[in-house]
Amino acid sequence: MEEYADRYELFRRALVERDAEAWAMIVEHYRSLMIYWVVCCRASPMVSESSEDLADRALARAWAALSPDRFATFPNVATLLGYLRACVNATVIDALREQAAYERAIQRVEQADVMLPELAVLTCIDRAELWELVARLVTTEGERLVLLERFVLDLPPRVIKERHPTIFPDVSVVYASIRNLCNRLRRNRAIQQLYAERRAA
Repeated sequence: MEEYADRYELFRRALVERDAEAWAMIVEHYRSLMIYWVVCCRASPMVSESSEDLADRALARAWAALSPDRFATFPNVATLLGYLRACVNATVIDALREQAAYERAIQRVEQADVMLPELAVLTCIDRAELWELVARLVTTEGERLVLLERFVLDLPPRVIKERHPTIFPDVSVVYASIRNLCNRLRRNRAIQQLYAERRAA
């Protein structure tokens, strides 16, 4: 009983006092359990991401969501662990949706009859090489979000604005971020060179 009281106090320090050291101890203690929960999740075999990475994402999700005010709704360690397991399930489902959206985006690009040069490059170079190149062109948090949520998850600008109201106070800001990023892609010499090489092949 004393052990559970100590663990509950550790959660209280981490979540109410936002004690990073206490949270690190929680991660160290429960990470292997969360990896096990990922493995047990029915959807996890369909996700290409590793169980360890999914568990880490679930832990980050819990840390961001569990505010000091919310801690009062968890009377004991069991309820906190129940929430952590719910975070695991939600993270696996989100990862599966992201993966499906990414694959649909790639299929649309590959099947398109008319493509912009920067999109055509997707069909002829390694995806990791492309994303490393594109990531270097991102200059703001807003552009990073539209890169993921507009071009990978295929979310409409209105939805992106609703998901991130502090970064996008108006939908016009979403469109501006998309436009700025696309313009930078079009002007990028490395992408232009890749497109030229593709056309010459």
